[in-house]
Amino acid sequence: NKNTLLMIFFIISIILISSISYKSYTSSKNARAAEIYDSWFLSFSADSSQAIDGNENFNELQDNYSSTGYAQLARMIRGSSLARDGNLDVALNDFNELMEESSGLFGNKILYSIAKINIARIELSKKNYSNALEILESFNSDSEHSLVYEVKGDALLGLEKNNLALDQYSLALENAQNESHKSILKMKINKIDK
Repeated sequence: NKNTLLMIFFIISIILISSISYKSYTSSKNARAAEIYDSWFLSFSADSSQAIDGNENFNELQDNYSSTGYAQLARMIRGSSLARDGNLDVALNDFNELMEESSGLFGNKILYSIAKINIARIELSKKNYSNALEILESFNSDSEHSLVYEVKGDALLGLEKNNLALDQYSLALENAQNESHKSILKMKINKIDK
C-alpha cells in the first residue's frame, strides 16, 4: 500500500511539474515571438530602408516560432501585401505555408480558412480555376461564408459552367451580410443571365 501511494504521488508530481514547465515554456516562447513580431511589423509598415531588418525578423519568426499565432499572423499579412503588389507566386507560397502551419487538431481554424480562401483567390487570378475549386472543396457547405460561395462561382464561371456558377452566386447572395457585397453579387448574376 505504501509503495502504491508513493508511486501515485510520484506520477502526479511528474505530471504537475511537466504541465507547469510546458506552460512556462510556451508563455516565454509567445512573449519572445510577440517582441519579434512587433519589430517585424514596425519595419514592415515603415519605409523600405528597414526591409533587411524586417526580413531577418520575419525569418526568425518562421524558423523558431512558426507554431505561434504571431508567426502565422505575420505570414498572413505579408502574403496579403505580396498579393496586392502582384507578386502572386510568393504570396501563394506564404498562404500555403500558413495553411500548413494553422491546420490540424491544435491549429487556428480562422487563419486556416483565410489561407484557403486567399489561395483560391490567387489561383483564380492565375486562371487555375480547377485548383481554386479544389482548395475550397473541403469547406463545410452548411457553414460557408458568402465569400466562399462567390469564389466558387468565379471558378465555375472560369470553367464555363455558368449554371453551377449561378447557383453559387445565389447562395452567396443569400448569405451576404452587407449591401455592397450584395450589389456585386447581383451584377455577377445579371451578367450570367444575359
